[in-house]
Amino acid sequence: MAGETYDIVYAGRIAEGTDAAQVQANVAKLFKTEPAKVQHLFTGQRVFVKKGVDDATARQYVAAFGKAGALAEIVPAAVPPPAPAAITPALREPAAAPAPNPLPAQTPGAPPRASGPAAPPPAALRGTPAAIPEYTVAEPGVVLVEAVPVAPTQIDTAHLSLAEVGADLGEPSAVTVPQYDLSALTLDPPGVLLVDAQPVPPARIDISGLSLAD
Repeated sequence: MAGETYDIVYAGRIAEGTDAAQVQANVAKLFKTEPAKVQHLFTGQRVFVKKGVDDATARQYVAAFGKAGALAEIVPAAVPPPAPAAITPALREPAAAPAPNPLPAQTPGAPPRASGPAAPPPAALRGTPAAIPEYTVAEPGVVLVEAVPVAPTQIDTAHLSLAEVGADLGEPSAVTVPQYDLSALTLDPPGVLLVDAQPVPPARIDISGLSLAD
């Protein structure tokens, strides 16, 4: 739909039959960087590759990843959750007071510790895809993987030779002519009936129940 935006997410999935190290190298070439700098894309965690793009751009990103052997996904652009509705104080149940968090003994001379709440867990542990720096996609026609030259197969045929045209490759084997005893057989003259014809009785079909329409 016009106006909608999408995010490209990658979770380290590679195409069947591809080598993981080669795919990582291909993705690094796609982003014009070193393989070590894209290792965070292959940890299994869902990572945002690009945010807030239109449908055509999103498909270009997924197609470029697919050529590199990586399986990226297109998801609707993330929408911030709505603010929680206000709760009337009279209807709010009283919350239990949190248990105090005991702190280890203060080391003499050390700066005082902060007594505030603990920091939230990283985004990867909360299940939210982590954002990564903005990358660019290589231009169409750019070679992402260099072709590997394949040496021609060397087959030793020095011990082989060709026969002359028309030469027999094998000696023909003699075929024994079969001997059949036909002395007990005779032939009738032309026109003799070998089997007497059997008379066929005419078909008897009862059509008394049939009539013709006017």
